[in-house]
Amino acid sequence: MDKLKATITEICPSPYGYAIFLNTELKTFVIYVDRSRGCAVQSAFEKYSSERPLTHEFVANMLDGLECMVKEVVIYHSDNGTFFTKMKLEMDNELGKKIVEIDGRPSDTFSIALRVGAPIYVDAKVLGKLPDMTGALKKLRGDL
Repeated sequence: MDKLKATITEICPSPYGYAIFLNTELKTFVIYVDRSRGCAVQSAFEKYSSERPLTHEFVANMLDGLECMVKEVVIYHSDNGTFFTKMKLEMDNELGKKIVEIDGRPSDTFSIALRVGAPIYVDAKVLGKLPDMTGALKKLRGDL
């Protein structure tokens, strides 16, 4: 699978939830999530830390406590505006290195990846089917 690094560049409220803009070297694309999940991604994006751990903070802390490293998140499929991601985890134990890939919603995997500093990638075939939203992002930011 060929994949490109994707960086979350903007998260903004929309009438139906949140729009998460991701940028690659080829184009910018957007993933829409509902309001509560968008808030979770935005708090991770802005490096917000609550007094008591929120769910994604708790999971990140748990992975750290287990010495389990988030290696990457990959957007591997898209179907009618629904995106599918998997998170690759790596852990050393007495038997050697264990690597697992776990399916998750983009909002959950992004929230955790942002909190632990793990990279996000998009499969090149998925990216090729998505519209370029660079102009929309520039208009949203007032750059046009």
